Amino acid sequence: LADEEATRYLIVPRAHTRPEAAALLDRWAAQHDGTIGMYTALAGEDVVGWIGFVRRTLPWHDELELGWSIRKERWGRGYATEAALALRPLGPDRVVHLIHPENARSIAVAERVGAVFERETTLRGNPVRVYVS
Repeated sequence: LADEEATRYLIVPRAHTRPEAAALLDRWAAQHDGTIGMYTALAGEDVVGWIGFVRRTLPWHDELELGWSIRKERWGRGYATEAALALRPLGPDRVVHLIHPENARSIAVAERVGAVFERETTLRGNPVRVYVS
């Protein structure tokens, strides 16, 4: 979460300080119910990134998002797709993926999970495409 390039398409599109990242991790850990939650993606003992479910309060209603963030040196190796395909069956019938319109890699991952474009909106002043799977 400290890498400018890796965070440019997040809902808060900037590198996060160590305290901000710790607060996010604490929030995600508190939301985890044993199945629905955020997971650390590993390759052996190396942290690849994170992927999982986050509860979101959105302008139209509450949703469950399946999202991911992979360390830039691991991009293009299929980690996000593999993890999303493994986790998707754990979620409810409707899951959203909130993706910046310029994030072609994440759009491709969402489509490989079977997501379809639903709408464009803004969150925290930033453009977001909502995909649903």
